[in-house]
Amino acid sequence: MSSSKRKDTEGSKLSLEFAKTDVDAGVEGPYLAVFPGIAPPKETPFNIYKPDHEEPKSKKKRRILEADTGKVEFVGQNFGENARNGFCRYVIAIRDKKTDKITFKDAPVIAVNRTIKSLKNAKVHTSSMDQFLVAKNALGEAFGTKKAKQQIKSVERNAVNVSTLDKDAGILRDTIAAKTSALPSKAEIKAEADEDRPIPPYNLNATKVEEIYNFDDLITPAEYQLIPFKSILNNPNQPITVLPFQGSSYVNDSLMALMSVSKKDRHKIRVLMYISYLMAFRTIPDKKLDDSDTVNRIMGGEVPSLILENFYERFTEMPEDSKKRHTFTPKSKDKLLSWIFVLALTLENFNIDAAVMTRDLSLKQNRVNELWKSLGCKVNELTATQKAQLGPNASTEEGKNLKRAILTAPLTFPLPKRGPRAK
Repeated sequence: MSSSKRKDTEGSKLSLEFAKTDVDAGVEGPYLAVFPGIAPPKETPFNIYKPDHEEPKSKKKRRILEADTGKVEFVGQNFGENARNGFCRYVIAIRDKKTDKITFKDAPVIAVNRTIKSLKNAKVHTSSMDQFLVAKNALGEAFGTKKAKQQIKSVERNAVNVSTLDKDAGILRDTIAAKTSALPSKAEIKAEADEDRPIPPYNLNATKVEEIYNFDDLITPAEYQLIPFKSILNNPNQPITVLPFQGSSYVNDSLMALMSVSKKDRHKIRVLMYISYLMAFRTIPDKKLDDSDTVNRIMGGEVPSLILENFYERFTEMPEDSKKRHTFTPKSKDKLLSWIFVLALTLENFNIDAAVMTRDLSLKQNRVNELWKSLGCKVNELTATQKAQLGPNASTEEGKNLKRAILTAPLTFPLPKRGPRAK
């Protein structure tokens, strides 16, 4: 067994060679460049130079590296004060695929510094006010009182020598310029916020409201076929008893309205059952997500396993540093709520009472309005026609606060808020 293992590991031998011929022939490169702070773009071309004056044989390896991006100059050298000191020798291995020969080449290290061209010739000029203060202090030293002389000396001791800060000022300018250039624009901030939204997949380029949220992304075709809607059809007098979550006025009222007509809308029944599954899943305690007995009891025991598996995949997370397998996070909870809201929008022709889910989900109206807006809805006051349909209820306090959540195309999201959320 051991002999066969040794035989399996044997392969073609590689030929190793140090590129001595290149060194003798004066072939340049490669070089390892070190960029303290910020590095230039990858496509920036660099040139390598030798010092102009004659040098002894011991200094023939001196090189100067240079590049110009238009606004910033990059210059480095492997000798002098700015050279990178070290006791390591670096080489780069290059393999020839045809001959299987590996060639090692010397790779000297060059530290590269940068200079902003617009600030290269900047100088600090002494103002006339500075000259006036110098003359004034001289008079104070010659003819001033003891208290005045002490005050002049105190100011001189605490004065900052600006000339000693010239070098630091250049570093600060470079740092500020680099940091500000790397700051994202408003468009980039908005795009990043849109991408990170805990909402269903959406089509930002949709021209029709029906195309903004694809129904198959909300309920996959496989899930849709597994929804046991016939159990509701078999209980026309008490359809609510079949639902795993029976505390939703929206689902209950909508289901009773569907069962009161002769021709049952099976699509709406499926979607309402799916919403009930989502609402029930939301009530599972975080610590009981991996307790199958608790999950089966809360979900009613009749939810198809594929739907339950997809719920875990979409609306829970599995932290690496936790002993629990699954857990709810604030983001995953918002994602679950957004799924419920978008499904309700599809049933209501994308125009729904903004308060319809407030009591069902035990949320405050301000929080519900934020969720509608995060989906791209506009939360508007009732129109005159809608208020007239309310009749006497329009004058009540509850009627005055009624609003509609309306989804329109093209899809737009609110700009991200700055600062902490108001309490």
